[in-house]
Amino acid sequence: MVRTSNVVWKKRLVGKITCPYCWREFPAEDIQYIARHPELVGDPVLGANEYLRFSPARFTVEGHAMDPRGQPTADLACPRCHLQISEMMLEVPPLVISLIGSPASGKSYFLATMAHQLRMLMPQANLTFTDAAPAFNRAIREYEETLFGDPTSLDPTEIRKTQADDPSLHKVATIDGVPTRIPLPLQFSIWPTREHVNYGQPHRIGRVLILYDNAGEDFLPGAEDRASEAVKHLARSDIIFMLFDPTQESRLRGMCDAGDPQVSGRIRPAGGPPLVVHQETILREAAVRARRLLGTPQSQPLDKPIVIIIPKFDTLSCLPEVSLDREPYSGLDGSNGGMRLKMADVERASDAIRGFLRQRCPDFVATAESLSHLVRYVAVSSLGRSPELVERGGTKFYGIRPVDIKPRWVTVPVIYSLTKWASILFSDRKRSP
Repeated sequence: MVRTSNVVWKKRLVGKITCPYCWREFPAEDIQYIARHPELVGDPVLGANEYLRFSPARFTVEGHAMDPRGQPTADLACPRCHLQISEMMLEVPPLVISLIGSPASGKSYFLATMAHQLRMLMPQANLTFTDAAPAFNRAIREYEETLFGDPTSLDPTEIRKTQADDPSLHKVATIDGVPTRIPLPLQFSIWPTREHVNYGQPHRIGRVLILYDNAGEDFLPGAEDRASEAVKHLARSDIIFMLFDPTQESRLRGMCDAGDPQVSGRIRPAGGPPLVVHQETILREAAVRARRLLGTPQSQPLDKPIVIIIPKFDTLSCLPEVSLDREPYSGLDGSNGGMRLKMADVERASDAIRGFLRQRCPDFVATAESLSHLVRYVAVSSLGRSPELVERGGTKFYGIRPVDIKPRWVTVPVIYSLTKWASILFSDRKRSP
């Protein structure tokens, strides 16, 4: 317990807090609070439209800080970048995942369907999967509503493309006198339910899952912005997810469904110059930047796993030993203590995908496996079928009818990572206090 200004704070705090935006590490007592009073709009770091951040001198009897106008507040912020921090960050450690991929590789569709499916699946493992705070995940909630808000709709829809300057995905903070673009990661709370074998020790079991989604252009060679924190999470992440889009790989396009408009036409249906992407180069560029930020030799493997995700796998029909028809889980009926991932099935599929890619794209496999000693390959289909070319209001886009969306294996990369590298979440063994 922490006593501040004669108020007892009944929380079990982590030793140090690491800001998920600017990566400043600081003790809990340095945390800032966000004012609530309407006269306290304007912050020296975040600008005129944000509420003031302050160090409290007074507290309510419930332990809430009081802003300089006497308004109680419980919203927390980093002392350096002043961006809001989830209260859970003070209590449980984070698990950080960086998601990279080329423009139009399907990152936003993958994230939206993954989050939607995990919200329903994780309770079957006696765990909750919720937004760490509603304000943090507005973009992904918008994506989920677009795809799943009306599951019977026959009207084709699309998720808007991630833009590098999207204000819902980035904030500009003046740090050390320099305006700095900072990405806003998705933040999810994973917490045991009453049925979990270690329900009595939530501070040991719980995690904050922090997931960074950048615009694909951020990882193109030469795109690095010195006044940006946009890709610095690569150095801090625990795991890297890389989307390897088969419809953008010339050596695989001939094996993809010719009826898919992304294969038969342009990757970007609205026209403009053709999108030319070398996905091996994007992976290598991400690794170069991560090593530079870590200060390690460029020849040294990264000390973190890499999960290569093959999106749009429904377009490929040349790998019969990998089937997405059935989700690789047991215990979905409530037996055996809850849902568990069939690890052997996932790793067999990983071996098959690796062998397939090693034959056809040996440079990509060699690059991935030179970057990390822990590389896995997972096939997913975010939509379960190909999109269709839609023209509406003079604009062309690749749309999907919500009634047709049937995600396959989209939860596997996260559940595999949690099972493999944060196994306490899915443990059947009761932990001693």
